[in-house]
Amino acid sequence: MVDGKVGFGVIGLGMGAARAKQVANTAGAQLVAVADLDEARGKQAQADHGCEFYADYRQMLERDDIDVVLVMTPSGTHMEMGTVVAAAGKHVATTKPIDVTLENADKLISACADANVVLAVDFESRYAAGNQKIKAAVDQGIFGKIILGEVRLKWYRAQSYFENSWRGTWEMDGGGSLMNQCVHWIDVLQWFLGDVESVTSQTGIFAHEIETEDLTTSLVRFRNGAFGTILSTTTFPESRPATVEIHGDRGGAVAVDHEIDYWQHKLSFNDEADARDADDFAFSCDGPANIVEDMIGVVLENKTPAVTGEEGRKSIEIVLSIYESAKRGEPVTLPLC
Repeated sequence: MVDGKVGFGVIGLGMGAARAKQVANTAGAQLVAVADLDEARGKQAQADHGCEFYADYRQMLERDDIDVVLVMTPSGTHMEMGTVVAAAGKHVATTKPIDVTLENADKLISACADANVVLAVDFESRYAAGNQKIKAAVDQGIFGKIILGEVRLKWYRAQSYFENSWRGTWEMDGGGSLMNQCVHWIDVLQWFLGDVESVTSQTGIFAHEIETEDLTTSLVRFRNGAFGTILSTTTFPESRPATVEIHGDRGGAVAVDHEIDYWQHKLSFNDEADARDADDFAFSCDGPANIVEDMIGVVLENKTPAVTGEEGRKSIEIVLSIYESAKRGEPVTLPLC
């Protein structure tokens, strides 16, 4: 704690630069220090935010005034760094995904539990008011029995995005468009509809020189009986807004880049005269607006974060199941292990 504020450290100033700024601009938070191998980036953050800079994140962890550490490094490093952070007695928040394998995810979850610190995964889509309103409607049965959920992500990534980078590698990225980009919306889909029972999938590399994939299609069966589809690609001519669509036997909703684009609910499937829109469903979004506010609640009020380690594990299990189905050429049933 720093003068009554929750002390934050940030590891990694590529993706983490925006989070460092977010900490600095959040009431009740204090950006104490940042760590990065790139001295120029570290010095820039130090100048911008008045925080300390460390080239070695382990030295940063020796500080007593840091309560929470945001691990904003390549996906395949989260377990390794997160376990060190936990051992230092700091709460851990990783960028998405939690890591790239279930084994690493489980190790990190166990390490945080053993150290009695909280582990959170930064799926920023969980904080979006539109997504929260749809989730509340699903939980309250406003759309009736949910029967279909769809994710569609059609983005563009030039080859230069992958050059001289960890992106598009199995070891550090854990996959391609599905694991890196679409995992946000897969997390939302399973949050809305619940656990996945099976997937039947195909993947391919069509426009890039990478190890992983740049196009995936998958048919999904949820444990509640609902069907689902997932389409993810970075081969589209230009990036389009990503969508999540769900519907039940009494209505449905569409979220475009996490904002409600369509909504209708009614008393019964055939009751066309009673169709209502989102304004007819009362909902108040009064929770944390981002991972920083979320972790402040963890420290000061002992709250549970929006996405715990166990919850963050679910999305990568779905992604890894999709890859396994494509590899085998047959449906795969969850859980994987």
